[in-house]
Amino acid sequence: MSISILVNNSCIPDSEFRPKAQRCLNLLQSKANQYHIWLLKYNLSIRPAQRSGANFADAAIDIARSTFDGSDTWLASVFIHEAIHFWQYRAGHYQAGTVAEQEANRYQLGVLQLVEAPQAEITHMLSQTGGHADLNGDGVYDWQDYNIRNY
Repeated sequence: MSISILVNNSCIPDSEFRPKAQRCLNLLQSKANQYHIWLLKYNLSIRPAQRSGANFADAAIDIARSTFDGSDTWLASVFIHEAIHFWQYRAGHYQAGTVAEQEANRYQLGVLQLVEAPQAEITHMLSQTGGHADLNGDGVYDWQDYNIRNY
């Protein structure tokens, strides 16, 4: 079983996306394999998109340009952050918003530590409260927030 890397040249050219995504998957497999296995278990694909997130409808982790342009360690940790949302969803306890984000952030932090990310990335992750999804600040994570994402 392998993880599919899909293409969408309108968002990020395949010549950029595929090699970096594969490097990040290799990094996870070599340094954080206990998390990499989740990507396999849930049979997820990774693809470029306009907005980053877990696309439950077609089992794809969507990656936006601004997220993609981060470091390999950051992008690898985002893959796992989104995989956690698939776990939450398929286990029947996904609640869009702060609760789901806080849980995914904890796993993302663990991955950053395992892949020996720069201290600045770890510090940034430690400062996150899970409120990053509520972009319009109305206290509710919904499609309005998703549609104004730039990450």
